[in-house]
Amino acid sequence: MALFSKKTKKEERLKDVEDSELKQEPEKAAGSSAFLNTGSTDTHKILRGFYVSEKSSIGNSANQYTFKVFNRANKSEIKKEVSKLFNVKVKSVKIINMPEKRRDFGRHPGVKSGFKKAVVVLKEGYTIGQAKP
Repeated sequence: MALFSKKTKKEERLKDVEDSELKQEPEKAAGSSAFLNTGSTDTHKILRGFYVSEKSSIGNSANQYTFKVFNRANKSEIKKEVSKLFNVKVKSVKIINMPEKRRDFGRHPGVKSGFKKAVVVLKEGYTIGQAKP
């Protein structure tokens, strides 16, 4: 290694980013800490977060939790990820593809994109504390 080696700007930026990551402490996000730093490389490809609506909050009392999931996620992946993230046992998973909806902004037509949601039913005695209001 030479004393006066020429570093590219890209190498310098990468070194700065690595140094700043080492100095920072992990941040705790309210309500979504289970989705951060889970150790799994595929978590970001399966669960997006909780889906909050009146109907889903009624289901929480019956051990049914609703999540927004990525379009490529399937039932077995969702089941594994929920059980691993929240340390619960999953009884069943139901998947619903929500359609896109038309939204007009003045005279400009537009579309609100559709998404996939999953209703996860837990076994008796298990709950997810973060989903409770």
